[in-house]
Amino acid sequence: MRAVVAGFAFVAVLASGPARAQPLGPYSSTEGKYTVRFPGQPKVTTRTADTAVGELTVNVATFANPDGSIYMVSYTDLPTAPKVENYPMLFTGVRDGVKGTGKQVGADREFEFGADKLPGREFVVDKGKQRIKIRAIIRDSRLYQVAVIGPTDFAGGKDANLFFESFELSK
Repeated sequence: MRAVVAGFAFVAVLASGPARAQPLGPYSSTEGKYTVRFPGQPKVTTRTADTAVGELTVNVATFANPDGSIYMVSYTDLPTAPKVENYPMLFTGVRDGVKGTGKQVGADREFEFGADKLPGREFVVDKGKQRIKIRAIIRDSRLYQVAVIGPTDFAGGKDANLFFESFELSK
């Protein structure tokens, strides 16, 4: 059930709308306990989502390039920390929620994030000429989603990779 919740959270994120170009600089979320290097100042929104496990708050930071390609980080606090054996189901729910219907899933791999070797999963979803590349990471009861959305050359390019590599969690 939590898996479905995670996918829904990402869909809510896309509806929040991106920010537009601002001065270059790193972004830190004290509440989210992360830092990342957006190309400019992101638009920050908070939404609630009614889910099978109750109402969840989705916190989102987005930035859009003038060409419409998007950088995004979100975090959602789950009611309880998922058990290790449920991580695959949670990550599959995120992927399937993003995938929706009529979209192709490309690369899909598990990874360990950071010095604490947190569980993570990276996947790619293609929708026409748009590609969504996401890294989902679990820390305790918090689900992070780091994503880029845009043409294939953007989502797999240098700037997108630098964005993913700049994402760090703080204590």
